[in-house]
Amino acid sequence: MFFESFLLNLAVICVLIIALIIDYVTKFFSYWYVRHVPYKSPSVPFFGSDYHRVLGVRSSTEEVNLLYSKYPNSKYVGRVKCRIPDLIVKDPDTVKRMLSTDFANFHSRGLCLDKSLDVCLRDNLFYADGEKWTLLREGYESLLSNMNCELESLSDCLPGTNDDANVQEILSKVLDKIFEDLLLGSGGGSVVKEMRSATQKRTLIERFKSYLKDIFPSLYITFGLSTVFGEPSSKTKANIEKSKILTQIKSLGVYQLGLKEKKKKSNSEVEFAFSMISSFITEGYIPCLNALTALIYELALNPEAQEKSRNSVSKDNRDEYLDVAIKESLRLHPPYSIISRQCTKMYHPEGGILIDRKVTVNVPVMALHRDEENYLNANVFNPDRFLDDEGASKHCYAYLPFGAGPRKCIGEQLALNILRNVSRAILKKYEIEPCARTPSKLTMVDHNFGRVVDRDIWLRFKARA
Repeated sequence: MFFESFLLNLAVICVLIIALIIDYVTKFFSYWYVRHVPYKSPSVPFFGSDYHRVLGVRSSTEEVNLLYSKYPNSKYVGRVKCRIPDLIVKDPDTVKRMLSTDFANFHSRGLCLDKSLDVCLRDNLFYADGEKWTLLREGYESLLSNMNCELESLSDCLPGTNDDANVQEILSKVLDKIFEDLLLGSGGGSVVKEMRSATQKRTLIERFKSYLKDIFPSLYITFGLSTVFGEPSSKTKANIEKSKILTQIKSLGVYQLGLKEKKKKSNSEVEFAFSMISSFITEGYIPCLNALTALIYELALNPEAQEKSRNSVSKDNRDEYLDVAIKESLRLHPPYSIISRQCTKMYHPEGGILIDRKVTVNVPVMALHRDEENYLNANVFNPDRFLDDEGASKHCYAYLPFGAGPRKCIGEQLALNILRNVSRAILKKYEIEPCARTPSKLTMVDHNFGRVVDRDIWLRFKARA
């Protein structure tokens, strides 16, 4: 004992413990100051400068966009996420180095969700790292190369409406058919529809779990939480056993796809097929649904662009007008507004700043897409900018709707094919106009590391002769 009084000793020990805890949680509060990087000053222990996001006052996208615009002349902006330094990269040349040239230093997302007990997260390419990511990517590439998506009879899925209609409901009927044909085949039942509906419900519990997965992924794993899909039901397993995707998984071999067998082989294959389907829903179906909703909305508000898209043809080796309309819609409303990577080893490029291991690096996709330095009239829907060399950005890394580098979205071509064919079928069958229930602005919110349209979008669909 330091003092004769027990209470005095206890008080000293408590003070020391509190001091050590405060020192631990505020250790990196001056990290960006000593590196001469403009930053949002951390002021709250445990939360750092991230308290707006943690408390739900602002979303990740809103916070990053705010900091992006606050320092217009800087290539970087720093902040402290809880207690870990976090860097927002604004310079397209630096983005190129981090996502492509020096990918070895930034190959990890740093989420560690591949360690989850939930099979839908554990075997999801989006969350995997290291050797597992390499094996899974090879497996996904093999699966995608063997997938044939029939898109000729999409008009049969469209309702014969001639009135105001909910855009998402119309699109969901078409996408249900596409993804069921793609993943399940004729005997797949309604697995895709059920999983898609479960994802879209976004109950209070699911919102909280999604929030926890985004803010504190380690707690999400510790508590053994699962995604909205959970374990496949016996009915779902029966449908998967007859599915097209399971046949392809068997023909490729489970081990090629990075799956570690713990149970009987047949059960492992069914679980893995279930996780694959969930990946296609969360990382494929939902982004396609929101991208199509945004595109149809923008074309309804821009009748001239709608007519050009309807009658578009290739000319002078340039893309069809519909293609550039899709490209412009993805610029204004990207499926993912932020690309995050974790620095895996100390990084100090020539002429750049020193970044320590485990520092998170964020590429602000939406902010880059809407920066007047990169695009003229950046907040205006103008597909013509991609037909005009002067209107489009001069730096290819200022356009990143599918990411870039080795971790670029593996389903980009499939997604573009779906967007092109679905929008063409809709434009061929309908003329689309705003109606009394059409919102004046399309708003999207953060959900599961991506962006979703936060309300039903109503437009007037007039059947064409």
